[in-house]
Amino acid sequence: MSVKETISSVVDKWFLYEPLLFNVYCTHKLEPNSDMKCSFRTGKRRIEYNPVLLKDQSVGDIEQGLKNEVTRILLKHPYQRVPQNPNRTALTTASDVTLNEHCYHDKKMKDAAHYNLESGLSYEEYYKKLYYICPDFDAMDNDGQKHLMPSLEKGEIWDYETASDASELWDEDEEMVDSVNQQILKAQKTNQWGSIHGELQETITASLKIPMDYRRILSQFRASIITQRRKLTRMKPNRRYGFEFMGSQFEPKTHLLVAVDVSGSIGTDDLKNFLSIINRFFSYGVEVIHVLAFDTEITQEFELKKAAKSIKIIGRGGTNFQCTVDYYESHPEYQGLIIFTDGYAPKPELKLHKQILWILTGKYEYDNANKWIKELRFNKATWIPSLKSNA
Repeated sequence: MSVKETISSVVDKWFLYEPLLFNVYCTHKLEPNSDMKCSFRTGKRRIEYNPVLLKDQSVGDIEQGLKNEVTRILLKHPYQRVPQNPNRTALTTASDVTLNEHCYHDKKMKDAAHYNLESGLSYEEYYKKLYYICPDFDAMDNDGQKHLMPSLEKGEIWDYETASDASELWDEDEEMVDSVNQQILKAQKTNQWGSIHGELQETITASLKIPMDYRRILSQFRASIITQRRKLTRMKPNRRYGFEFMGSQFEPKTHLLVAVDVSGSIGTDDLKNFLSIINRFFSYGVEVIHVLAFDTEITQEFELKKAAKSIKIIGRGGTNFQCTVDYYESHPEYQGLIIFTDGYAPKPELKLHKQILWILTGKYEYDNANKWIKELRFNKATWIPSLKSNA
């Protein structure tokens, strides 16, 4: 029996006994890939398998490998919480450790103890710790050679290269996240979990609670800025009615202003989160972002035209939002302002009805600041979620 036929027999069994695994599997396309170094990998809405590496494996091993990939999808590792410029070796390794600690004890995957890490941590916490352990095969040194840890033996290098290859397709995909969440909700309502045990059910259900609304708000905020650049013109036909009605044209560049709170109450991790979200706007099509750093006054002013890995910050005093709001209102070329902050400062006075999005450092800060933010017209607020309790 070929590898494809073996996988088909496994999936046929899931149809009868593993409804959740089967339904999630069906959200993806199965494709062979003999060039990849790993047996299975997931991403870009497909599950790839290597028929060469799998041809001598048992049906049980093939089923477990496929089950691992579908479980990664259930936890949304390939589609959600993918960091900017990731160390892909660390991504796969963190996912493997998370599966081993929270889901299944697969003898082919190493556990937390193998890396001298404590058990029971979240996926993000394992990634942060493994980031400094696993070699980054995408990073290049000045001589064009790939960085490798000098202590690695030949077999270990192959393992890490395989891990890097396994997460090659991982990228943010909110539509797929929503699709998977619908299958999880369906399993909850019908209690059709199959062999998925209670602890794993809780882990999968917890992944539903990760508040990703800030991403949608960012997308909507960007869309509203684009809409403001829309102008009617007789020189372009209407897409529906031709030249009988005026068409639309847009200015060539989105004018977005971002203000980053660099006061003493903002931690280093908060600043890293702010930079990561700022970088995300370039994937939304924004060409230039004008950045202000402020505490009680504006301390820095610069433009970003591409994603940045780090920004040198000057500030760390108290906090006053008025300097940023005044700058925004005195520059009509900006259609939108995003303020990254913990919200611990007096409410600013707004003279103009211009839209502002406040992104708070956490849910607690959001609950405090939103009491006065919601009083400001055309202002919205969201927060950066803490994911420590989720696998």
